[in-house]
Amino acid sequence: MASTPAAVATSQTVTLPFIEELYNPNFLDVLLPASQKPAPVARAVETPGNPMIDALKSTTNHTLTWNDSPAFNSTGSATLNAFQSLTSYASWDTIDSALTKAWKEDPGVTLRLIWNTRSIHDGKGEKELFYQTFAWLYMNHPRTAISNLPYLVAPVCKAKGSKNRRGEDRCHGYWKDLLNILGLATLDELGFLETPSSAKFLHSPRTPRRNWMRNSAKTEVRAKDEAERAARIQEAIKYNAQVKEAAKEKRVRAHAVSYERLTGKLQDAKYRALYVAVARLFAGKLAEDVQTLESLESLPEDAERKERLDILRQLSLAGKWAPTPGGSHDRQTNIATAICQLLHRAGHIHASEPLDAQSGWPVIGAHIARSYYQRWILRPLRSALACPEPLMSANRWKEIEYNRVPSLCMQQNKEHFARHNIEGFARYLMDVESGKKTISGATLMPHELVKEVLVGLDYLHHVPDPKRPSIKDVKKQIAEMKARVVEGQWKTLIARLREAGTLENSLAVCDVSGSMGLAYTDRNKGVQPIWPALALSLVLAQLGKPPFNNGFITFSASPRFVEVNPEEQGLAATLQKMQASDWGMNTNLHAVFVDLLLPLAVKHAVKPEDMIKRLFIFSDMQFDEADGTSRDPAHWQTNHDAIEKAYREAGYEVPEIVYWNLSPQFASVPVQAERKGTALMSGFSPAMLKAFMGEETESDQEDMSEWTAVSQNGEAGEVKKTSEDEFNPVNVMKKALGMESYNGLVIVN
Repeated sequence: MASTPAAVATSQTVTLPFIEELYNPNFLDVLLPASQKPAPVARAVETPGNPMIDALKSTTNHTLTWNDSPAFNSTGSATLNAFQSLTSYASWDTIDSALTKAWKEDPGVTLRLIWNTRSIHDGKGEKELFYQTFAWLYMNHPRTAISNLPYLVAPVCKAKGSKNRRGEDRCHGYWKDLLNILGLATLDELGFLETPSSAKFLHSPRTPRRNWMRNSAKTEVRAKDEAERAARIQEAIKYNAQVKEAAKEKRVRAHAVSYERLTGKLQDAKYRALYVAVARLFAGKLAEDVQTLESLESLPEDAERKERLDILRQLSLAGKWAPTPGGSHDRQTNIATAICQLLHRAGHIHASEPLDAQSGWPVIGAHIARSYYQRWILRPLRSALACPEPLMSANRWKEIEYNRVPSLCMQQNKEHFARHNIEGFARYLMDVESGKKTISGATLMPHELVKEVLVGLDYLHHVPDPKRPSIKDVKKQIAEMKARVVEGQWKTLIARLREAGTLENSLAVCDVSGSMGLAYTDRNKGVQPIWPALALSLVLAQLGKPPFNNGFITFSASPRFVEVNPEEQGLAATLQKMQASDWGMNTNLHAVFVDLLLPLAVKHAVKPEDMIKRLFIFSDMQFDEADGTSRDPAHWQTNHDAIEKAYREAGYEVPEIVYWNLSPQFASVPVQAERKGTALMSGFSPAMLKAFMGEETESDQEDMSEWTAVSQNGEAGEVKKTSEDEFNPVNVMKKALGMESYNGLVIVN
């Protein structure tokens, strides 16, 4: 009797019901046809106005910060509100409300705003936030959502610092985003979540630690004779077999539930369109990469290294992130089978079983095709890409090419690299420090690196005792090696940002008050606002054009100017120096201007043209009430109003102020949408600084004054215009969303 092939030895049902649209490039027209009739336009109804009622209504936008300073509930612009309020902590209600209002105001800006939440290189870089903003688009405008999926993984973010070599441009997201979106949609977690990070599909619950009962008196648990010992062994073997069988039955039931769920989902046209889109994107790119790999392998042995590298750079990362048969994404979606069917149709998979045009593969045929796909497509591509994960799984740590390890992988596994190959990893770090090799770090958030240094300072301070070695000595050695990795990644991150230009005549103002959280502990879940505040202040200090570099202002109870030089001192030493700074509990922004900047300017007779032109305030925006503010509804005066008044009385123009909100929630705003001389930003990504860098950014190439509001029926509407050159929150937002990388996004429903 023939044995079951190894490829079939799984309880997962890997076949798919027939999906006719899978092979149709116009599948969207079939599954989600464009509406032939434009949406009815609501007839404008004139409502009577009254100046007194209008004045009363204006007071409803007044609010107070947590520290009783006058502020505003809203910016007055729905798109700008969304730009500010969409954070990694936003609830579904917040996301739904913000995007619904923003789309009504301007669909084009809103679509760019959604992609901006994901963009690693030109936006906020918030992966899980993007999944939920995409969920809103998928629910309300599915054809637009699915049509724009290719721009998530297309290399549209131009690499300015490269020599325009093919393969140097970058994507807004990564290929795994497609699988995550599909998996979330399959498990009904695409939308309606308490927070973007509460999806169980992306965050499996941790297995509780087992507290084994141990008996210190070993002689009591030993068998008194061999017969009793043998009986206990047999009992344990029997118990293990029962546990194994129960686990197998549980897997069978889980796979049956998953398959039933999948077949039910595929009956829905919207989900079916998403499924087909993801499968076709992967299959198309894998087919291209297979051909690229074949051309690489066909080169003669004496081919120049440069020629090989040029071809190798053409490989995408689709091979790395493509679903592995039986992996976490495939178990829920069988997406690997759909990709196999498309690759078979393209002639890249040679299955022993014929692919029936109406029913797909039988079970054996599907298993064999999936096995072929893993062995002859995924494995060669992953080998060519030098993916570290297979080598780590195989315990082949010394074969890992550290200079090709991606940023996030290096950040998460540097301790493992040090433990398993301490000499080789140490040599690599020495080569990085001497400039012989590079280290990835450009796609990391700077606050993640700052947090690692701050939280790990305890072990760096440990002084070993040669007479009494302890586990802390080993932890200190590993901590020092981890710190060297962080230093290298920080330098890479700064170098990548410098490709976009420098910051002219700008200085950071860093909120270090108590409301920003604790810098030196990692006990609380989430991001302490103090980490991105310090990180972005350091980034800005290094990107500033001399003499405005290597320094920033901290403020809490009293402001002070801090000189830093991370390039010479290193990130860890810089943060250790800052640790000794005077950090209090107050959030006195007003003091930065009236107690520090203005008195110094007056005392030293600084000319107006020599004053600092732009200040970036990194804060949770919960400022203290200051002198000059007013809560009187008829004379509402905010912190910004008081600052502007103080500058004017001293004979100076107030500098341009960028209010950068780092709070986990959208509570209030210090200024409104068209307040001249201000900007409103949020998030933790330094990529958003690109809106302020260089004289001619990509967004300057697109005339923002030509943007028009587009209604949901596709008709051009009237946009309230402001001067294109005026520095205000709306124009700065449009500049950030006007990057060339967003130009391919289209609205189709």
